Amino acid sequence: MFREFSQDSDAPITRFEEMLKTNEVFFFDAVEFEAIIQYYIDCGETGRAKKALKMAIDQHPFQSELLLLKSELLIFDQAYAQALKVLDTIEDLEPNNEEVLIQKATICSKQKQHKQAIDLLNKAMEIAEDPTEILCLLGMEYMVLEQYVKAKNCFKSCIEEDPHDYQVLYNLLFCLEYLKKHDEAIDILNKILSHHPYNEIAWLEIGKQYQHLGQKEEALSAFDFAIISEDTFSGAYIEKGKLLEELGRINEAIEHYHHALQLVDPSAFLHLRIAHCHQTLGNDALALQFFKKGINEDPTYEKAWTGLIDFYIQKENLLKALYYTQKALKINDNYVAYWKRSALINKAMQRFEEAEVAFQTTIELGNYELEIWEAWLDTLAFLNEWEKGCTIGQQAKEFYSNAQNIDVRIAGFFVQMGKTIEAEYYLKNASADQRRDQSILALFPRLRSIM
Repeated sequence: MFREFSQDSDAPITRFEEMLKTNEVFFFDAVEFEAIIQYYIDCGETGRAKKALKMAIDQHPFQSELLLLKSELLIFDQAYAQALKVLDTIEDLEPNNEEVLIQKATICSKQKQHKQAIDLLNKAMEIAEDPTEILCLLGMEYMVLEQYVKAKNCFKSCIEEDPHDYQVLYNLLFCLEYLKKHDEAIDILNKILSHHPYNEIAWLEIGKQYQHLGQKEEALSAFDFAIISEDTFSGAYIEKGKLLEELGRINEAIEHYHHALQLVDPSAFLHLRIAHCHQTLGNDALALQFFKKGINEDPTYEKAWTGLIDFYIQKENLLKALYYTQKALKINDNYVAYWKRSALINKAMQRFEEAEVAFQTTIELGNYELEIWEAWLDTLAFLNEWEKGCTIGQQAKEFYSNAQNIDVRIAGFFVQMGKTIEAEYYLKNASADQRRDQSILALFPRLRSIM
């Protein structure tokens, strides 16, 4: 027997949870079950959502909204074939159910069948009373296919319906930025502001568009209006601070960053920005203080570490720079910028064996800058690693086939091994200035004999 409730009973969620505790079976109508299942889906409690769904379908086996929730959960579990069977069942019951087409499009999208997803969404558009949601989904599919003009048109239609849908607005602005349509973006944002003049997000985004156009004073004014519209809007203080930095108004930038710090949780990014400002002003003690605050706030924030390391490099305090590089590597030994700095610092300190390992790791992690290949080859020369130098030089040539400064080094390695013919072959590619480069001749003294 089902236990029934009157209209004045508790909310469906409370009743459902009471039922789970008592093991009794309560009766819920289909609409109540929808609310219960959707609640648990929104909370991320898929186990309870599935329990409620099983009971719902037992009580209401042909209710299409419940079947749609079933397919949604199957899609969440990546059980796409089962979900499609459920959707086909709904389609037999309701041939013009747009949600069936939307969910089928979702399955296609997740399986990277984006063109099929677009076809399904266009069919859904033909029967939809309110196409806004479908237009948004279409825009996302076009973005994946990098068809930004079509994506832009979809998002533009959506934002006209709901100017407060900021996710759609950000997608639209992304498309316009990719298309370099900054003036069009400003027009759209101004339309939003004509109806909602205190929309701080619109003012902030207009400021960013003006920056893209190089109109910095207009950008500053827009950021000011964003702050006037919402004086606790940390993003506006940050963007204005960054622009003030660009304009050389460093003290004002620091003031805005400090204001933002009062509005948000402690931020490694803001501490780093303040550190760079103080570094620009020559306030070394304060710069160091804020670099270290940034690291303490978030020890995984790479830019804070590299900022501190570079500070000591600029001060020619290589011992300190190396110390903090080693500390950074203990936290993340896969970050290529740390290894690059380790290599260059160790080389400058004539710690050639350590530098050689660091250069190799830098290359292995994907930094193929010419500077790194040259410095690695020079390090191998200091270590008298002539044969390895030839091998690494050949690898460098794969990236820089016309780099004469690589050719002259390869020639140097060959001549140091007594292989004059091979050395002369590479040396002929080098310019006269490179052949006379005293730093190269110091590394490979036997080159003089074949000049």
